[in-house]
Amino acid sequence: MAKEYFSDLNYTLSNEDTRIEFELLPEGANRVFSIAGSGARCLPLIAKNPKNLDVIDMSVSQLYLCELRLQAMKTLSYEEYLFLMGYRGALQGGHDEGDSREELFKRLTLSAAATSYWQERMEGWKPRGFILLGRWESHFQKLGYLFRDVLQCDFSKVFAAQTLSEQIELYEKHWPKIRWNSFIRVAASEFVFNKYLYKGHFSGRADHKTEQRAPWQFIMEEFDRIFRTQLVRKNYFMQILFLGRIAYEEGLPLEAHEHIVAAVKKSKTEVRYLHGNLLEELPKHAYDFISLSDTISYLEQRDANQILQRLNTDSKAGTQMVIRSFMRAPTAIDLKGWEELGDKNVWAQNKDGTGVYQFHIFRKVGG
Repeated sequence: MAKEYFSDLNYTLSNEDTRIEFELLPEGANRVFSIAGSGARCLPLIAKNPKNLDVIDMSVSQLYLCELRLQAMKTLSYEEYLFLMGYRGALQGGHDEGDSREELFKRLTLSAAATSYWQERMEGWKPRGFILLGRWESHFQKLGYLFRDVLQCDFSKVFAAQTLSEQIELYEKHWPKIRWNSFIRVAASEFVFNKYLYKGHFSGRADHKTEQRAPWQFIMEEFDRIFRTQLVRKNYFMQILFLGRIAYEEGLPLEAHEHIVAAVKKSKTEVRYLHGNLLEELPKHAYDFISLSDTISYLEQRDANQILQRLNTDSKAGTQMVIRSFMRAPTAIDLKGWEELGDKNVWAQNKDGTGVYQFHIFRKVGG
C-alpha cells in the first residue's frame, strides 16, 4: 500500500457517491467493513442498522474525522450538525455569524486523541467547518477558482436548470468548451494528479493504468456524460467543483440528509475504528458487506486479483463486496466462489455522481 500518500488528512468531504453502497447494503446486516476516508461515505451506512461497522484507514487523521462526524450526528441537532460540518453557515467564506463551532465541538464526546487533534487544528475548522479542509477538496476548490475567476467561465446558467432537457440545452449553449477543453488537458494531466493529489502514487500513470484514455480525456468524456444524463444541481461534487459551494441543497450528499442523520442518531450500531492495513484486517471476521472504496487501485496487482480469496473462510453466501477503481482496475480477479454482478456495475456507473470510477460489485455464491 502507498503509505506515503495515506499519511495525512486527504479527504474531508467525499469524492465518492455513497448512494451506491447505501442502496446495496441490506437492512440489519451483522457486520460491515469499510474504508474510512472522510467518513462521509461509510457513516451513512449506519442508517441501515448493521450490528457492527468496522472502519479502517492507514491514516489516523481520517479516523479522527470519522469519529468526529459520527459523534456530531449523534449529539447535535440536524441544523447544528450541518453548521458544524460546514454545509450551512460560512461555507462561502465571509463573516462567521450565528452559532459557535467551538461551542458545538465542546459538546461532542470524543477520544482523548481525537479531541487533542481537532483542538490543535481549530483555526482551520472554526471559520468554515470541516468539509473543505482536505487536500483533495482544496485542490478542486483551486481548480474551480481558476475556472470561474481566471478563465471567466460562468457555469451558473447550467446549474440553474430545473429539468434534464433544459440542462442539456443550456449546457450546449453556454458551456465554455474551448477554454474548458484546453484547461482540463493541463489540470487533469498525469503530472498534476501525480504531483499535487497523489504524491507520486497516482494509479493512472502511464506505466500503471489499465484505462486506455489519458486522465484528461477520461474526465472530459465522463463529465460530458454526467451533464447529459444527470441533473447536476442535485450533485454536490459538481457544485463544489464548478460553483465553489453547495448552492442547491437538493445536492447535499447523503450524510447531510435529515432522515439519514435521524436514523444514525437512533441506531445501535457498534463502530470500531481500525488503524492499519485492510489486507491484514479483512480475514479476521466474516463480513456481510464490504466497501473498499478505490483502495484496489493502490494494491499490487497480485493482491488486487486475490482480494476475494483473502476474506474470512466463514463468509456466507450473499456476502457483497463493492470496489471502485480509478484509471487502474484489477486485471483478473480470482472469482472462485464468487460472481461479479455486471448489471449492478452498470447501474452504479450510471448512478454515481462523480463520473470517475469504474465499479466492481461481487456476491459470494458458495457456503
